[in-house]
Amino acid sequence: MTSRPHSMPEQRSANRIPAARVPSIEGVRLSPGDSPCTLVNISTSGALVECTSKPRPGSSVTVTFAGTFTPTTVRGRVARTIVASLGKDGVLHYMVGIAFDEPIDVEEPPESPTDAAAPTADVPAPKAISRLQNRW
Repeated sequence: MTSRPHSMPEQRSANRIPAARVPSIEGVRLSPGDSPCTLVNISTSGALVECTSKPRPGSSVTVTFAGTFTPTTVRGRVARTIVASLGKDGVLHYMVGIAFDEPIDVEEPPESPTDAAAPTADVPAPKAISRLQNRW
């Protein structure tokens, strides 16, 4: 088995939008299993969520979005599942990449004037992925 080199070019077909930039999504669930998840990012072609369940790569799933986001459900398949962390309670958390069966519309709100005016050279990179906390 060969490992992928870290210098491989980006192969994503759509730009990822961090969960914090999509306030219309208040929560995410994966079915089967009805697992509550935390949205990490989303695009027109897929989503990355963090869950305590581990769906099998290649399996079909339905993603249900809570909030005012449209569509409320999207069918897809699990593209990848990796261990993200071990919780203090000993429960494993997984990052689950989902490829949607059909592209969806995702509108990112425009940047606020304070976001655009903020200097980036002196600002350190964020240490953690921006995540939306699930309300379930």
